[in-house]
Amino acid sequence: MAVLQRFLLSSFIAIALFFGFNPSVVAASPANIADVFHQGINHLRQQNYQSALVDFTQVINSQDKLVGAAYSNRCLVNLQLHNNTAAQTDCLLAIKYNAHNLEAYLNLGLAYHRQGKYQQAIAQNQEILQQDRQNYRAYYNRGLAYSALADYKQAIADYQMALVYSTESNPESKSLIYNDLALAYMMREENEPAILNFTQAIALDSYNDNAYYNRGCAYHQQRRYLLAISDFNQAIKLNPNFTQAYVHRGILNHQIGIRHTALKDLNLALEQYQHQNNQEQFQAIFNLKQQFFDTQPSQIA
Repeated sequence: MAVLQRFLLSSFIAIALFFGFNPSVVAASPANIADVFHQGINHLRQQNYQSALVDFTQVINSQDKLVGAAYSNRCLVNLQLHNNTAAQTDCLLAIKYNAHNLEAYLNLGLAYHRQGKYQQAIAQNQEILQQDRQNYRAYYNRGLAYSALADYKQAIADYQMALVYSTESNPESKSLIYNDLALAYMMREENEPAILNFTQAIALDSYNDNAYYNRGCAYHQQRRYLLAISDFNQAIKLNPNFTQAYVHRGILNHQIGIRHTALKDLNLALEQYQHQNNQEQFQAIFNLKQQFFDTQPSQIA
């Protein structure tokens, strides 16, 4: 199982922290500035982030009464563009304008999380919970930060609270929570509750390829190989570019003696890593392939 442990769950946290719009409107704002602000909101909803960035920056530069809301929304835009330091600055300014802007606290927590500032992320979500004890997004986001710090016991408690208060959330959001709850159990080597929660995640969202992949990893650890392969197959069917699923399925196929299929899976993973220009992972899988098939590089098909 040493090889399996090397690759297990290397891509499991597809951070899906929740964020929202803050389309506040101040009636006293000049019509043209209000129009620019609403245009920014529309660009944000259309995922036209560069245009939204320009719009909200124009509102901020105007020093209009919409500045606080513009900072809040520009924070979200910067998060979408992975400008995490800029997002942090914008959210802090948004909170300065409105200390009760919970969306800004949520997004600031995400900005901290993406920079590896997990304690600060926890503090931001704690601030939200002091204002709104039933905010399931804050529990979930705080749980992700605790998971990043390997405090899985606290993460499990937060994910469970998120589920308690997520009664009005959509099935896809609940599926994400169940998936991360299951991962926390899995990291504690509690595979049975992990599998139960992955299964719940899949029941809520049958397109959750991460849940299928992660449950496959849990089945693999239990040596339930056919169930594991079935889950890896489903993850790949939903997402043909799920490189890690090819790697893990290849490891499993090699382990159970289906060498030709294992070789095919590892070759597909190598092709994808090469296309992604991910040289580190390409070399790791190339070395693994040599190890499995005990051949010289020139002989590997």
